[in-house]
Amino acid sequence: MRQFRDDAGVEWKVFLTPRGSDAVSREHFLPESFREGWLVFESATEKRRLAPVPADWEALSADELKALCGKASPQTARARSGAGGDQPKPVARAAATAPTVDTLRPQLYKAERQLDQTISEVCETPVASELGTGELIRVEETLAMAAEAAKEAVSLRRKMRADRQRAEDAGDDEARSEGGPPPG
Repeated sequence: MRQFRDDAGVEWKVFLTPRGSDAVSREHFLPESFREGWLVFESATEKRRLAPVPADWEALSADELKALCGKASPQTARARSGAGGDQPKPVARAAATAPTVDTLRPQLYKAERQLDQTISEVCETPVASELGTGELIRVEETLAMAAEAAKEAVSLRRKMRADRQRAEDAGDDEARSEGGPPPG
């Protein structure tokens, strides 16, 4: 583990999350660049990940670590459709939302599979008191991946439900405009 202070005075810890034989079961869910491990940059308020891991990162200067930290991907909550995205959008016909639901279904399946896999991996972990620090870091990273997958699945399910509701509402509006009773 290394520590450095960035130009804004923020204290950062940087450490390696290595990939090992215990993670083989989920490696196919990781982006290619993360399959050999990643660096974690962590401050009091932010966490970032960088992959692939630069060779001899432990020997880099503080300035080189700052530059890598600037390139690392922030691990903050992603913007979700729930923040204003749940408001209905005008839909001309019920069929207009069907492709949206169909395109979201594979994404939902992938998020649910990743969640299942990461939960399974953590559940197979021995008692925390028997784990080394590196192994605990892997558990933390795995749980972070599970949390992201769960957030993604919730977001996709909400979006699909909202799209179905808009499609039903559009069908009701279309039936009323043609003078007939609403379907159902």
